[in-house]
Amino acid sequence: MGTVWRAHDQLLDRPVAAKELHILTQGDEEQRVRVRRAVREARAVARVSHPHVVGVHDLVESEDRLWIVMELVEGPSLAHRIAASGPLTPQHTAALAVQLLDALEAVHTAGTLHRDVKPANVLLRRDDNAVLTDFGIAALDDGEFLTTTGELIGSLEYMAPERVMGSPVGPASDLWSLGATLATVCGGQSPFRRPARPATLHAVAYEEAVLSERLGPLRPVVEALLRKSPDERPSAATARSALRRVAAGEADAGPLPSPTVRVFQPSAALTDADTVTSGQGPLVPAGEPVPTALHTTSLRPAPRQSSRPRGPKRLWWALAGTAVLAAGVGGSLFLTGVLPLKKDPTTATTSQVVRSTSGWQSVTGLTVQQGDRVTVRFVSGEWTVDYRNKPVTGPTGYDALTDQSLDGAKSCKIKPAAPFGTLLARLSDSQDAPIHTVGRKLAFRAAQNGPLQLGINDAAGSCSEDNRGTLTVEVSVTHQP
Repeated sequence: MGTVWRAHDQLLDRPVAAKELHILTQGDEEQRVRVRRAVREARAVARVSHPHVVGVHDLVESEDRLWIVMELVEGPSLAHRIAASGPLTPQHTAALAVQLLDALEAVHTAGTLHRDVKPANVLLRRDDNAVLTDFGIAALDDGEFLTTTGELIGSLEYMAPERVMGSPVGPASDLWSLGATLATVCGGQSPFRRPARPATLHAVAYEEAVLSERLGPLRPVVEALLRKSPDERPSAATARSALRRVAAGEADAGPLPSPTVRVFQPSAALTDADTVTSGQGPLVPAGEPVPTALHTTSLRPAPRQSSRPRGPKRLWWALAGTAVLAAGVGGSLFLTGVLPLKKDPTTATTSQVVRSTSGWQSVTGLTVQQGDRVTVRFVSGEWTVDYRNKPVTGPTGYDALTDQSLDGAKSCKIKPAAPFGTLLARLSDSQDAPIHTVGRKLAFRAAQNGPLQLGINDAAGSCSEDNRGTLTVEVSVTHQP
């Protein structure tokens, strides 16, 4: 949103940073909006006096150009630091996170949201302390919202899901962006970045974060901050307590609020490979017993409620009425013996951690029978088949060039046609059982009974001694009685 110059304040004889705002003149109204937005940026920062928030000294307009005069922070951004030196340790990341959390609390107390927390907007002073900067898209509580209809302003991969969905935002939205920032700084990769903008937006709104094993004890805190629902994220005080424990070198981040788990009754149909659910049940804290024999989790977002009557809703009710009528007719046919009584299918879902060093691993808690619909979805994690020489990869395995560089060990491959590092599945513990390539998602109809086993495309034993990392997957089995 601007170019920052090193300058000298002649009146007070001090070095400063002068940010020249990119005010384009493509129309009077657009220019007015951009100028007002720049003024808001200066006001937003000037309201906050905090050692970890960049200080604003002045706002200057000269020759149709607008400048914000700020304190000069002589140090790189976090984005530049990790690009030059690699990811930070969990302890170092947590220490900076505490400073940024303090800065955000000061910002929120002043009635301001930052709305663009990311590694590039965190500067490091010479003493390595963090400074939150670039409030270019901050929203104040003065009731003036300056963005054109449908325009998303900010860095998509660090934008909270509620902003992507057009829902109300608040301090929890900045905490989500902080979580994405910590994951990037410590893990070395953005957890939601995808090749295209629409894919990135979809990942932020619906997909689980791709988190590196490098996070170590920081991982539970990041996972809690990145929960899709703002109400399920930890408070600033809870997050600060956990971050301080990690910064102190403790292996456990301490207690964090449990996410809620929504319990569903299964529907009578399976669409594509998705678990379709209906009959929403009560919310219960994770880890507590659920009052039902079946645990299924919908991967689809819950529909947003609207107070406005809309055509699709009326159409839905019409279709529902038709379904009720059809159910009545079908019921009479059941009573007369024309149609056979058929039980609804049941779907059970579980989460499984697949280790890169353990060969084939059976999925616990689920049984598969012939004819069942089995779905395996990648959730998070990464691994490598040679931690000394090769980078980490995900469930799709290495690219062709990297895989070719491992030709000397190709006898270690379990599935020769698939790259090293690919997530594999089979439905039996026999050596000649068909092996499926899972990648990010696999759905198939079970041809036989047997345990479902998962593993990395690298044989166990001596082949896997230099493997590192794990993947987390979700497995669903739908059974038709």
